[in-house]
Amino acid sequence: MKLSVMSNAAWMMSEKIVSVFGVIFVTSYVAKSFGPTVFGQMAFSTSLFSMVQTVAIFGTETILFKRISKSAPKGLRLMNVARTLRMILLLLTAAPVLAWVWFTMPENFMAFTLASFVASVFVTQDTFSVYNNARLASRLNTVANSLGMLLSFAISFTVAWLRLNPAWLTLSIVAVTLVPYIIKRYNFYRETQDIAPPQEKRSAYLRYLMYAGLPLAISSIFISVQVKAAQMFLAGIASASDLGLFAAANTIAASWIFIPVALITSCFTEIFRERGEMAIKLAARLNGYVMAVSLLMLLIIALFGEKIIIALYGSEYTQSGSLITLLSMATCFSAMGTVAYRYMVKEGGFNYLLKKIICLMVISLPLSWWLIQDYGIMGAAWSVFVSELLSLTVMNYFFKNRVIQRIQVSSLNYKTYK
Repeated sequence: MKLSVMSNAAWMMSEKIVSVFGVIFVTSYVAKSFGPTVFGQMAFSTSLFSMVQTVAIFGTETILFKRISKSAPKGLRLMNVARTLRMILLLLTAAPVLAWVWFTMPENFMAFTLASFVASVFVTQDTFSVYNNARLASRLNTVANSLGMLLSFAISFTVAWLRLNPAWLTLSIVAVTLVPYIIKRYNFYRETQDIAPPQEKRSAYLRYLMYAGLPLAISSIFISVQVKAAQMFLAGIASASDLGLFAAANTIAASWIFIPVALITSCFTEIFRERGEMAIKLAARLNGYVMAVSLLMLLIIALFGEKIIIALYGSEYTQSGSLITLLSMATCFSAMGTVAYRYMVKEGGFNYLLKKIICLMVISLPLSWWLIQDYGIMGAAWSVFVSELLSLTVMNYFFKNRVIQRIQVSSLNYKTYK
């Protein structure tokens, strides 16, 4: 692995270390102070708008990353158009969601949902993160995001420490995206000139983003719905308290995924440039690294996860401990599935991804409903596990003569790492 790739991955990981620190010492303190009900309301609201963000981003992150990796000027022109497209889609998607929450949910849900909407504005307009990652300059993202998280954690801790009204937590939801956006935007325009396509060609760029992004967008939307389905069904079937218990377990179980994601993002700048057997070998090697990290973290979670939950969140969250190992295994599958996803994007498998996710949704959504209806939060954990396993294996193996299966098998061969 090249030094520049390792350095970039290290910077991306260091940002997430700050995030994990916040989860361990701040988020858990907030959850303990206000109880599972308020924590569940926050988790539901942020999950709801994470799906809205997915719609608004419209698959453009992957397209921009691929284009900037190959040609920065072309990528900059696409970035300019992508921001406009994202804002339009965000407003169109957020309006009915906000209306639904306003008419059907209690007051606290609405406060957290409005804050999540404002935060989503800055997330969707932040194309600068993709530019920095594609140019192996993730250090800039790390500094900006870390400052935003530190301010957000400080606000959350203060609200919990002083026992203020939980509505004040909305400030932390907004701060975590507003501060990084301002910093990255300022840095980008200080060092780089925005390149807008000529007005007569702007529609052509927009059509390209719509054409290339639509399969990715639909896939991403379905992935987001699939991942959040457990929380959505819990909100309809169970209580806000159950939502809080599930969210706590899922937070700890997935807290380490930043390590493989950083490796994947950094390594794919090189894999996107390669072709044929070399690209397959590099993808297999990366899959092996991700697998090794995932298994190590799974072992730690399996041994100490339940104790971590009780120590951080308190005795009210004891039931969460029974979910954590299963959810961490699902996180392992998700991490390795990201390698396959990125490789299929590299090979132009947009339509395949769309068909895959639709098939997965047809299977996983009814399964999730049945499991949660009969087994509650344990059923929710099993639904996530089964969905991620299917997504990683069977659903990937029909792509281009089983190339994903070949990559996964090759990652187990020591010769791949020579």
